Amino acid sequence: MVKSNLPISYWELQKKQKAISGFLFILLFIFYLVAFGLLLAVVLLGIQVFLPGLNPFSAPHLSLYATLAILLSGAVTVINFLQARRAGASYILSNLRAYPPDPADRYHLSFMNVAEEMKISSGLPRLKTYVIPSVNVNSLSLYDRDNVPAIAVTEGLLAEASRDELQAVVAHEAAHIQKGDTFLLTLICSLTAFYENFLDSLEKEPDYQPGFQLFRSTQKTASAPLAYVVNSISFLMIKFFTMLVSQNRELLADATAVELSRDPAALARIIYKAWLANSYLGDSTLLTPLFLVPPDSKEIAGNSWGRLFNTHPPLEKRLKLLASMTHQTVEETKNTVREQEKLRQDSRLVIKSSSEIDSPEKEKAIQKLKEQAENELHKAAVWEIRLASGQWGGPFTLGALISQPAFSPAVRVRNLKENREGRAHEFPQIRFALYRQGKDQPVDPILAHLCPVCQTPLQESFYEGVQTKTCPLCSGRLVRIEDMEKILSRQEYDFSPGLKAKASHYKEALLNPGKRASLFPEKKPLLCPQCGLQLTVKPFNYYYVFPVHKCYKCQLIWFEPDELEILQILFQGRDE
Repeated sequence: MVKSNLPISYWELQKKQKAISGFLFILLFIFYLVAFGLLLAVVLLGIQVFLPGLNPFSAPHLSLYATLAILLSGAVTVINFLQARRAGASYILSNLRAYPPDPADRYHLSFMNVAEEMKISSGLPRLKTYVIPSVNVNSLSLYDRDNVPAIAVTEGLLAEASRDELQAVVAHEAAHIQKGDTFLLTLICSLTAFYENFLDSLEKEPDYQPGFQLFRSTQKTASAPLAYVVNSISFLMIKFFTMLVSQNRELLADATAVELSRDPAALARIIYKAWLANSYLGDSTLLTPLFLVPPDSKEIAGNSWGRLFNTHPPLEKRLKLLASMTHQTVEETKNTVREQEKLRQDSRLVIKSSSEIDSPEKEKAIQKLKEQAENELHKAAVWEIRLASGQWGGPFTLGALISQPAFSPAVRVRNLKENREGRAHEFPQIRFALYRQGKDQPVDPILAHLCPVCQTPLQESFYEGVQTKTCPLCSGRLVRIEDMEKILSRQEYDFSPGLKAKASHYKEALLNPGKRASLFPEKKPLLCPQCGLQLTVKPFNYYYVFPVHKCYKCQLIWFEPDELEILQILFQGRDE
């Protein structure tokens, strides 16, 4: 009689978790006992070399050392195990920057719906969902802080997977939860997180204080050997437990996922997509056993030594088993993925650059509004601030004044319009502005939610399924920084030859710093449409160094026309 894999009851799941906990606790104790035993053996040999008259290997001494090793191993095992159960999952989630899905995002909503379907199909009593802000294609399952199973997927997977492929991925992770793999692997990864946290605390340097420079450098040097030991223990532990985890658990999870989703072809396709797009994600050494495909699988050797320490079976083996269920070959599965990608690319809506869309009349109107907005801001720039050098800086608008690094309520300022000088807190305009800032309200309500370039009211819009604010006239776009991973992951649009040509010029400038000045002219200061403070002109990131306007208080980026589209083109062609 064949035992059914589906479904598993809550009580069976709890019973299995207790057995896994006890087994892992014993293995952890053995690991520490061997480690401390070897350490004590080295110490005893050192004593015998430097003190020839003393025999540390006599029976009384050995009994003492054995007792000491057992006590130390037991104490460290209990501390490590309890810490892993209490804070291990939190460390993993924070390491990956995972957050709950947003129901207002249709990609996230689809994931939530699929997870609810699979929770019912698999018989799991509870199931949490998380999204990892990464363009990589991958997924994992773990047990959350409150011992509730959770499934996390990357933004890249949500962008690349069709609904049937997303169902297959969630079914695969639900299968791991059913079989007890998730509980085991969460504990294993959480055990090493104890040392990773300790190592992080060693690497954190205190804030600089005059007179303490010598102390800081001495502390960092002294902690270097300890950091090396901690790193070595963490590495050895993950390798020790990795060898105990059978690669067959992935194949069994694939098979169980097929029972849940009834679609082996979809699972094969998404595994192949994940392998094609994989790259490092979080701390890959620590978290590799949790993922759908190992983030560093392209660098894993295919020999027997590489397979010994790899927690996942080879890609070709997984694809072959899944393809055989649909009477296909592995090559036919790969061809299906390529054909689907071509169909997606052909069906995308083409976006044109602003210069290709705007008529000469509209360009003149935009330019006129820009000039009017600049004149209005120039009239409002009536504030100056006393700098440390004793000179006056400015003139600034009220929002720009408050944004200055030298600004404080006690700094001396002057109002050119009123011809008045004094402490900042003596001016009622500044006091009201600071009050509104403290209440997370716009510094200047009149300029709130207006385009910072042409002062046109911003409109709610969607771009790549992400809610943004757009200027209907100049086409500038206001985007939350946290949404950039979503936008870069998703490819709902194609781009016109004009936009691609602009992106090519940007790429040339990024590769040739000498040409940046000509292609990236100095940006004018603008005010944030949300808080009213002055936007900071900074590179988008360290890789794409073209300047954009950022508000770090509101966590927003203002993209001028075509900038966001150009960034997407550059990102999509990053491997070319």
